[in-house]
Amino acid sequence: MSGNIKKKFNIFDYFRDLEKFYGALYLLLLCFLIFLGAKYAKTLDYNKVFSSPVLLAADSNMRTQLPVKKGTISPPVDAMKLGGVLPADIKEAVLTKGKDLYTTNCVSCHGETGHGNGPAGAALNPPPRNFADPLKQTWKNGPKISQMYITLQDGIPNTGMASFSNITPEDRFAILQYVHTFSPDYPKDSPDDLTKLDEKYSLSKGVKMPNQIPIDLAMDLELLNYDTLKSDIDNVLKKIESAKNDSASLIFDEIVSNKLTALYSLSADTAWNVNAEQFVQFIETDPINKGFKATVFQLSPEKANQIYQYLKNLFEKNKV
Repeated sequence: MSGNIKKKFNIFDYFRDLEKFYGALYLLLLCFLIFLGAKYAKTLDYNKVFSSPVLLAADSNMRTQLPVKKGTISPPVDAMKLGGVLPADIKEAVLTKGKDLYTTNCVSCHGETGHGNGPAGAALNPPPRNFADPLKQTWKNGPKISQMYITLQDGIPNTGMASFSNITPEDRFAILQYVHTFSPDYPKDSPDDLTKLDEKYSLSKGVKMPNQIPIDLAMDLELLNYDTLKSDIDNVLKKIESAKNDSASLIFDEIVSNKLTALYSLSADTAWNVNAEQFVQFIETDPINKGFKATVFQLSPEKANQIYQYLKNLFEKNKV
């Protein structure tokens, strides 16, 4: 009897020893894996990792480093000529230029053949547009050149499609003419479509181009410029608040949810001060995040023009 009990106790001791053995083995294996992971981490080139085009895909303005360029008035363009069926004498030159510009600015997301399969597009949600099959797509603005021009000018909020307002109107038309070569199914613009586009963006009069600066340099200068910008914005805000009985100031109060945010948004993109239509387009694109109320969509043309002129004068006088 005592022998059987002793035997049982020996078996229990055996299993306890076995648990200790495997526990120690597990800890040794875990330490070994941590050691291997640490060695591997030291071999990584973090500059390459964080400069990956996939990581930058969400911000399509970061695909290339833009050169320093002061904003100017672009030459007038003939929307009828460049947006419609291209005349034979300029067709080859326009499409060649369009292909070069598309390769530089669009291939990374939309792919060489326009199928939306570029290497940087893999990280985007929604995915990049498939230009090769326009009829099976849902378009935000539309597939006509006049409609796609709006997308290039203003971008599409909350997607990877940023504004390409840094590209001249003539070059935008060249890109779009080239994109239309990806499929014969694109609808054509009527003269009325192109006339409205010309009126919307003052193409025949010349367009004010924004200042352009490389990302790295912009980041270096940001802190230096902030104090000056803050002072200018504060001056504009003081003048708005001191003119409480001014009708334009009252309109501004009606359409903004946060005055400072609205003024900083306006200072960040001066394309709005070309004309009243550009101003309306600017404030109606993602108004909440820009410090405006949803009621901007109910702004009458008369009030829009009044507040546009008012803000434009304030920004010019205070050199914002």
